[in-house]
Amino acid sequence: MGVEEYNAKEEIKEIVEKCIRCGMCNSHCPVLRVMRQENVSPRGRTVILDHDFIEKSVYDCTLCKACEKKCPLNLKLCEAFIKARQVLVFQGKGPESENIEN
Repeated sequence: MGVEEYNAKEEIKEIVEKCIRCGMCNSHCPVLRVMRQENVSPRGRTVILDHDFIEKSVYDCTLCKACEKKCPLNLKLCEAFIKARQVLVFQGKGPESENIEN
């Protein structure tokens, strides 16, 4: 793991570990409204990231920040999701890497 990947993971952890899992962030999430799956909700992604598991569901987020507006702790969840996307790119698991032929 490179320094940039490590730093991004630390920044993610700093944001998501403060989450109290109240679910207020889910109330206006357009992705949750359509997909109706907890793992793609802001709270679901936060729980997954807090367990140091980064998956491609972070790309499902529209980054509209509706979750941040409803968060009682004013957590910058979209920033954590962007950092998680960066980690996936560092690991060669970004969306572009699937289209590259070796």
